[in-house]
Parts: sequence; structure tokens; C-alpha cells
Amino acid sequence: MRLVLGTNHLGLGGSESYLLTVAEQLDRLGHEPIVYRPEPGKGDAVAAERGIAVAGGDRLPDDCDAALAQDSGASLWLADRYPAAPQLFVAHSESLDLQSPPQLPGIVGAAVALNDRVAARLRSFAVAPPVVRLRQPIDTERFVPGESLPPVASRALVLSNNPVEDRWQALRSACAEAGMTLVRTGGAFEQETDVRASIAAADVVIGYGRAILEAMSCGRAAYVYDWNGGEGWVTEESYPAIEADGIAGRSANRILGPDQLAADLCRYEAAMGPVNRDLVIAHHRANVHAQELVGLLRDLDAAERPRAPLDEMSRLVRLEWRARVDAISLRRDNEALRRSLGETIEAADQRVVAQGKATEERVRAGYEGSLSWRLTAPLRRLARLLGRGRG
Repeated sequence: MRLVLGTNHLGLGGSESYLLTVAEQLDRLGHEPIVYRPEPGKGDAVAAERGIAVAGGDRLPDDCDAALAQDSGASLWLADRYPAAPQLFVAHSESLDLQSPPQLPGIVGAAVALNDRVAARLRSFAVAPPVVRLRQPIDTERFVPGESLPPVASRALVLSNNPVEDRWQALRSACAEAGMTLVRTGGAFEQETDVRASIAAADVVIGYGRAILEAMSCGRAAYVYDWNGGEGWVTEESYPAIEADGIAGRSANRILGPDQLAADLCRYEAAMGPVNRDLVIAHHRANVHAQELVGLLRDLDAAERPRAPLDEMSRLVRLEWRARVDAISLRRDNEALRRSLGETIEAADQRVVAQGKATEERVRAGYEGSLSWRLTAPLRRLARLLGRGRG
């Protein structure tokens, strides 16, 4: 099949990682996938390294057998470009409206949910396509275990694109109590095109979503905790509930305060690594996921699209995407400026205190070195002796 996989922006986030993983697996099955993205990003370079075809609207084929979209802008545009091609929508979020299927009949033939929360939301829409529940796919041939986990963990990695500054101090204190140093990659700190080396260098990976699954596939201990809360360690017992919730820490089964974080991290076990790898192999292999997608795409009926200005609607959604990305960037810049301002004020206060002490020392030294001070020294000694005598 000739397939077009659509997304608004090809960055380095979880949904983009999903799309590139799927495209690579579809190519291995002999299909012809091409990724459509109107907004280029750092993910373009990743796609080029893996031999995945990426294009804007001007370089797409004239026709395709089916389309896969994962945001409403791409969905509308692909429906307009390929009016007869059936479309499968993959939903990644139950809170981000831009990653929901368009509310027009005939656009989407079926929707894939990657966790129970998203599946429930998809079924609640006014225009609700048939919903199929699949699991997040991980390339288990790319994310492989390296060295075995040590008996005692010494290094923890926060792998997240989300702003977690308000939780950073609690995490760092908890890791210190558990004997671990804490490092971070992703988001405003540093987005890596390939996180495997960072994962391999850590004993414990802290995060959510695909980051946790990639760490598990690499045989690392995985702790679910991010900007929306946490679930704690992934274990054979906790996995079913954590996976059903999207590995997002939103189930509200646990509230992880500083004391609980520290107590949890102290319960690290080296045996977590092999168990995590086995869980991913059993439930999240990307090649199996691609086979399931092919079956769904083949079963979709030819589309009967409504007569509507779909291209213009897609453009408006893309503008909303840009505004949202700009808002997130401005928020991160504001947080960075606030941290910098706080550090500057603290440094200035320290300089003022130091300068005041230095001035005080200079005045005292000058006064005590004066002729009058030296001449009156006997009188001061006599006064001290008389004072002790009265006592």
C-alpha cells in the first residue's frame, strides 16, 4: 500500500517518535510510507538517518491507498488532498484538542487509542469514529539492554520534554537520599535526537509515556513521575494499571510527595531491568503494532467526504498549533528569565553584604591604626581592669 502519515510538526516528542517508528516498520513490511508534515523540525534529521521519506504538501504523491493522521490539521488536509482515501486517526492525548479527530462526519474511518483514557474520550465525541485500542509501539531492536543494572543504583535520569522545575528539587533531594546523582535531558534543557546513550548511562529513568517504555526496553529501572504526578515504579504487578492509564501518572492512585519519592527510590532493585524488558517484548513490539495498523487500514471502507473547505480549516488549525508552540516557548523563556533574575538578585545581595563587611573592616583597621587609638590604649586597658574589679 502507498500510505501517507500526517502530523503537523516533526519534532522530537512522543507523538513524532511514534510516527517515525511506525513509518519504519511499515517500510519493513514492504509498504510505501511517506510522512507529511507542514512544519519541519528536528525529527526531519532523524527520519533521514532511518531512510524515512518526509515531505510537505508540494512533494506528496498524487494518490495514496490510505492515510494515517495524528492531529486534526493533518487529518483535514489529507482528507482534502486524498478525498477517496480511507483515513485512520491515531490519538495521543485526551487533553490536547488539536490531537483529537475532526468533528465532521466522513473524515476519519476509525481511530486508534493508545491507552484507556484516550479511548474513553474518543468514544465521547459527538462525531465518534470506531475506536480500536492498541498499545504504544517500541522498536525493541533499536532500544536494547546494555550492561546489567548494578545492585545499588547510582545515577538517575529525568527524560522529559515537559517543564518539571517545580518538582526538580524534590526529585534531587529524593535521589540524594537514595544515593543517586540526578541528571536531565529533553525539553528546554537539551533535546537529543537519539536518547539511547543517555538511557544506557542511567540506572533509573524517571519520566512518563514513551520515555518510560524506551527505558524499559533498554533494561533500565523505570519510575513514572512527571509534571502531572506519578505512579512510582513499573513492576510486573503495577504495569497493567500504569499502561492502561497511558503511563502518564494521572490515575490519582498515588500522591507522591517528597517523603514518598525518597522512600520509593530507596526500594530500587536490579531485577527490575530484565522484568521491564520482558514486559515491553510481550506487549509493545513495534513490528506487531505495524501489522495491526495494516489490518485496520485494509479493513477501512473508501471515504465519502463532506463538501467543505477542508484546506482552509486545516490552515486555521496549523495557525493554532503555531500559537500554542509559541506560548509554550514563551513560558519556558519566562521561567528561565525568572531563574536568572533570582540568581542575579541573590548574587547582588551577597556582593552588597561582602562589600559592607569589607568597608567595615577597612574603617576599623584605619581607626585602630590611628595615633589617637594607640595613645589611648593604656586608658582602655585600665578601664577594663577597673570593670573587672567592680564585678
